[in-house]
Amino acid sequence: MGKRSSAHVKAQRAGRVRDFGTCQICGSTQHAEGHHIIDHQFSGAANAENIVTLCHECHTRVHKGLISLLKI
Repeated sequence: MGKRSSAHVKAQRAGRVRDFGTCQICGSTQHAEGHHIIDHQFSGAANAENIVTLCHECHTRVHKGLISLLKI
């Protein structure tokens, strides 16, 4: 993965702030990370609306295909 743009970094931070640093799957506040709902490589926007906060464990499970996300 290459270096992320400042817009990406700001979007990640804004998403975590909006979600109070809480994983939106399991509720954990440990190791909060931002995840693109629509992947950046598929033209997913670098904005908070396209970010969901996940703990490291849930984030890993999403990337392994064990958890699917649906934005409603």
